[in-house]
Amino acid sequence: MDAPLVREFLLTLPDRPREEATVPRMRAYLEALGRPDVRYLVGTIRGGGAPIIARYARAVLEAAGASVGMPDDPLDDPLLAVAGTSVAATAYQTAALHPELGELSRHDAETLVAFVAHAEASRRVLLLLDEAIDARAPVHGAVPDVIAVGRSSDEALAAAIADAPERRPFVIAPRDGSERLPGSRELPYVLGGRDFAVEVGSAAFTLAVGEERYTDLPLGPGDDPALAATGVVVALAIAAFGVRMRPEWVERGADAAARQ
Repeated sequence: MDAPLVREFLLTLPDRPREEATVPRMRAYLEALGRPDVRYLVGTIRGGGAPIIARYARAVLEAAGASVGMPDDPLDDPLLAVAGTSVAATAYQTAALHPELGELSRHDAETLVAFVAHAEASRRVLLLLDEAIDARAPVHGAVPDVIAVGRSSDEALAAAIADAPERRPFVIAPRDGSERLPGSRELPYVLGGRDFAVEVGSAAFTLAVGEERYTDLPLGPGDDPALAATGVVVALAIAAFGVRMRPEWVERGADAAARQ
């Protein structure tokens, strides 16, 4: 299939809302596609302010030399053709063999195409967003290496904690001075205000995490410093899985994020 035919295939799929079967269906299709999501590191960023967190995380990782993708990134025609052909072929075959999974929605298929495309492009990291903290979102078909939660109610944070895979680092933005976490699961939490601290200056912020202190990191106009700092911490957490990181790259990445 060429790129125009892939686009036509996607348009033929029903534009259905998310449902309880969405994530199990996505995981079954990812298995059938050979698990493209294990070919890169996955960071899932949930809750309010997720785009700001992702912007700073992406910029820091890219400053460290890691190629980073997101599902909404535009795909060139050759990459779209390769990924779309794989997804279309798998869709027809899997639907015939496993009708109990239900039919792919358009958004399901678009997400699968993104998962495959970024694997084919040899991305080092894929960042996924779930601002609504919706357990039925197709992005949850991929198994994350790091999970982050931005602004959220106690109920939404408890839901994010409840459906997190085991033993995944969990980065939580500062929560109005509270270090209390809803729920009782034992996960490796990195909590803003307890495990990392943010100091705000004029158009800059300072981040202290562990024994490291990053001073005067640039802050974009209107950016929430707590969310920007959380993005940097997310980048550091992902980098712990194999991306070499240096303090000057954190500074360069924050500067790039602030200018976007």
